[in-house]
Amino acid sequence: MRTRAHRLVVLLAVATIVVAACSSPPTSDEDGDGGSNLTDVTEALNGVYAELEGLDPEARREKLIELADEEGGTFDAYGSTNLDDIFPMIDEFESQTGLEVNYYRASSTDVLERVLQEADADFPGADVVFTNGPELTVIDREGLLAPLNSPVTDDIDPQGVFETWAWLYLNTFVGSWNTSRTQSPPATWEDLLAYGDGLAVEVGDFDWFATLVKDYFMAEQGMSEDEAVDLFREAVNGAALVDGHTLMAELLAAGEYDVASSTYLHRILQLKKDDAPVEWEGGPAPIIIRPNGIGIHRYAEKPASALLFLEFMLTDAQQLLLDIDRQPASAGVSGGGIPEGAETMVVDLEALLDEREKWEGLWDEIVEGSEGQTYED
Repeated sequence: MRTRAHRLVVLLAVATIVVAACSSPPTSDEDGDGGSNLTDVTEALNGVYAELEGLDPEARREKLIELADEEGGTFDAYGSTNLDDIFPMIDEFESQTGLEVNYYRASSTDVLERVLQEADADFPGADVVFTNGPELTVIDREGLLAPLNSPVTDDIDPQGVFETWAWLYLNTFVGSWNTSRTQSPPATWEDLLAYGDGLAVEVGDFDWFATLVKDYFMAEQGMSEDEAVDLFREAVNGAALVDGHTLMAELLAAGEYDVASSTYLHRILQLKKDDAPVEWEGGPAPIIIRPNGIGIHRYAEKPASALLFLEFMLTDAQQLLLDIDRQPASAGVSGGGIPEGAETMVVDLEALLDEREKWEGLWDEIVEGSEGQTYED
């Protein structure tokens, strides 16, 4: 079996080829009829679904492994999940199935860019894609995801199951604080934004910002857009500016500031396990959820392999997500699904994409107008 490093090197080499290909128009056949190297996988995938019809979960997986072996025993997955987090899941998948995953990992933005560039370059790339919801929604809008028909989505909240993809795990934004530095933590979003010196914000969280402005302050609190935006403008002016959620949580635990606006819940839980002085419970509500999702590429060359991996990620891997304190999307595992008992607000991905330029530009303007200290990796 190839090593992890080798698998990554192979895909990085492929990425270089793709970038070169994308610098030129897609090739056509000699007759000039626009022939493509890409084949829509829908018909083949529907054939796989038909072969699996009526099988119990164990027999279904055995059949999928058989079909995946016939496809060559390897396939390509693109994702934005950190290597340290995803490799235990890939190792478990490979151990259970005997298949090998070639995994390309990049930021959600870079995953999106690569998928779109490959399509433009007429290049068959990913078999399965898992990344942030907004980017996966763009990929879906471009017609680059195949129809999804699997019983494993039954345990996902209905709002997280779409025609071509499903929620994989939940990025849950929470206001959090250093318990050694503040004895009066913010109990509401209004409290957090009015905290003053000692507040930190994440420089890329325009989706968190837009959701709170539109769906909380305007829809629930009755503010005008200008009134709500001004709360953020005043809060960010002078606040610490942090590039990255992991860094934000680590610096909070280290006492660089008192309060963090939008840490990921799973990072705070990890730090609490290590006895770091951080907390989120009793803080601002609703907590904001932006899902990560998974789907099969419409031009996948290994449809059975892709479906096998997708079903593993929505079943067995959900428990493994808990082990790294991520919030699984499936309610089929204890602790999975939308956090029980918490007041939540899910980012409206379609609306956000329709207005992304506005909200991202406005957030960037607010951040750039701050005189606070900047923290970067």
